[in-house]
Amino acid sequence: MISITGHSSGVVDKANRLFEVLHGVVHAEHSGPNTPTNIHIPSLGGANAFTRTLSKEDVKICVAVEEAFTEAERCSEEKFCYRLGACPELCLGLFVEGEQDSALPTLIGHVIAVRSPYTRITDGSMSMPENWRSLDDEPVFVDDELIGNHKYGDNIAIHSVAISPEYQGKKVGRALVRAYLEHLGRGCFGASKVVLIAHDYLVNFYESVGFKNQGKSPSTFAGGVWFDMVCSFAM
Repeated sequence: MISITGHSSGVVDKANRLFEVLHGVVHAEHSGPNTPTNIHIPSLGGANAFTRTLSKEDVKICVAVEEAFTEAERCSEEKFCYRLGACPELCLGLFVEGEQDSALPTLIGHVIAVRSPYTRITDGSMSMPENWRSLDDEPVFVDDELIGNHKYGDNIAIHSVAISPEYQGKKVGRALVRAYLEHLGRGCFGASKVVLIAHDYLVNFYESVGFKNQGKSPSTFAGGVWFDMVCSFAM
C-alpha cells in the first residue's frame, strides 16, 4: 500500500482502499499535490525519478514525448496548450534527473486528462473548442455533444498515456499510471471514475493497474478500434 500523509483520514482511507486492489506497490514520497513526488522505479537502474503536475510551460516537452504514438493518434501542440491550460492539476509528468547536477530533468512520460460528465470517452471529449483561446471555462456543446473539458464533470477522462520509446518495456508505464491514480486519490478532485480508451493489446495492461474492460468503444478516434476502460474510486 502507498503511504499517504497530510490529508484527512477519509481521503487517505479512500486512496488506500483503491490501491489495495492494484497489483504491486510503487513507493512514493511527496510533500503536497503540486510539488514533485519522488518515485522509485527499479527498472530505471537507480536513476532518480519524480512526478509533478504539468502546465502550459511544459507543452514543448510533452509534444516530444507524444511522438511515442503514431501520427494520427498524437496530441497536437495546440491540444496540449488547451488541455494543460484547462486542467493542469489532472496532467502528470514523469521525469528523470540528469546525471550531472547542472542537467535539467528529462520528461520520459506523461498522463494528460480533462474532466468529463460521461462514464466513457467520447470523440467530443477528445476534441477542443475551435475558438477555445477566446472562451471562458464554461462547457462547450456542438449538436448536444460536449467538446473538450467540462469543469463540473465528476469523471476524469484520460486522453494520453505516453512513454518515451527508450523507456518502454521497462514497466515505467505501469509505475506512471499507478502514480497517477495515487495523485488523484490524494488530490481531493472529487472524481468518481477514471476513464480511457485502449487498443486491444493494452487491455490487459490497464486491467493490471485497476481498470475494468467495458467492451468495445463507440469512439472512432484516429480510425482505430478501441475498448472502454474504467477505474472506479467508489469502493
